[in-house]
Amino acid sequence: MASFFFSQQAQNWQQVFRRHQSGGFFSRLIAWLVLGLVLAVGLLVVVTVLLLSWLLIPVLLFKKRKAAKARFAAERYAYQQSQGRSDIIIEGGITEVKDERT
Repeated sequence: MASFFFSQQAQNWQQVFRRHQSGGFFSRLIAWLVLGLVLAVGLLVVVTVLLLSWLLIPVLLFKKRKAAKARFAAERYAYQQSQGRSDIIIEGGITEVKDERT
């Protein structure tokens, strides 16, 4: 039963294909032009994504290295604090605070 259904469906598809294959010159030309346009758009998208990745990868690597250096400095500072060392110089300004309670 199932093989009969599949063979009948295959014959129907062959008939449809034969009907569409007998298209004229202009229908084939339009089909090729549409196919070419789709391929050109796809190529444009791929090249754009590739160029963006080439531009963004160095920026992201720079940010990652900068964050790693900051994390390393913070870990070193925390280690030195835990060892009781006070040879770290912290730069800053002194502001005068007046006590208004008196």
